[in-house]
Amino acid sequence: MEEEQEKRDKSEAGTGGGSDRTLQAWLAGIAIGCLVLAAMIVAYEIGKNNADTQVTADVPAATSGGSAEEPVAAGPGASAFTASCGSCHTLEAAGTTATVGPNLDDLQPDSALVLSAIENGGAGSGAMPPALLSGEEAQQVADFVAESSGSGK
Repeated sequence: MEEEQEKRDKSEAGTGGGSDRTLQAWLAGIAIGCLVLAAMIVAYEIGKNNADTQVTADVPAATSGGSAEEPVAAGPGASAFTASCGSCHTLEAAGTTATVGPNLDDLQPDSALVLSAIENGGAGSGAMPPALLSGEEAQQVADFVAESSGSGK
C-alpha cells in the first residue's frame, strides 16, 4: 500500500515515469518538426533552382526578334539538354546557368566526352548518374554541347 501511495505522490509531483514520457514526447515532436522543416527547405531550394533554370531557358525563346538578349538555341539536343542537363550545367547556348556540374562553356568538351559522361555518369564529383539519356537523344545532346561550347565535335 505504501508503494502505491509513493507512486501517486511522485506522479502528482511530476517526478515519476509520466513526466519522463511527456518530456520524451516533446523532444520527439521537436525533432520531427525540425526534420519536416529541413525537408521543406530542401524541397524549396530544389524547386527554386529548377524554376530559375526553367525561367532562364524560356524567357529568351519567348522574346521577339528585337530583344537585346540572344535567343536560346533550338534544334536536336537543345531541349533535351535543357530538360536533362541544364539544372546542373552552365551552357550559354541553352540559357542555363547552374553550378552543380562543370561549366560546359569553359570545359568545351568534344562530343565523345559528353556522350561518355551521359552514358557512364560524370567523371568528376560522381553526382551525375549514368544513363541519363540514351540512343539518338544522347548523341544529339552530345553534339549540341560540343558545337555550342566551342569544341566543334
